[in-house]
Amino acid sequence: MRLRALALLLCVTAALGGCTQGILDPQGPIADGERLILLDALGIMLLIAVPTILATLWFAWWFRASNHAALYRPTWAYSDKLEVIVWAIPALVVLFLGGVAWVGSHRLDPARPIESSVRPLEVQVVSLDWRWLFIYPEQHIATVNRLVIPDR
Repeated sequence: MRLRALALLLCVTAALGGCTQGILDPQGPIADGERLILLDALGIMLLIAVPTILATLWFAWWFRASNHAALYRPTWAYSDKLEVIVWAIPALVVLFLGGVAWVGSHRLDPARPIESSVRPLEVQVVSLDWRWLFIYPEQHIATVNRLVIPDR
């Protein structure tokens, strides 16, 4: 059983070893902005998930059967303060997370010009039957089915 688990782990490690680029490897200002939104959302959610997991473990440890210091209240039914906390914290997190995503995504509006020190490359695209024609008017070049963006 251990050999199978080790072999599976080695196969997965070898398969993932060739992955060099991914969602957290942005190539440009727009991708970098999307990465920032993703990491901000992850951080906000971790601020809730980690204390919740720790509180669950603490409650399970504190209210175990062998702990006689914990108070057992079988008739307890309702608490206004606890109810406000239980509903307010998730509502505020959802509002905050939505606000971060809203503001961040509107900063990446496609209609807004991208700030850059490099002059933009003008490309005209024509749709033909079963192919694309890319025309570079400043360079007096055209390509078929291949968009080439030179390194600057």
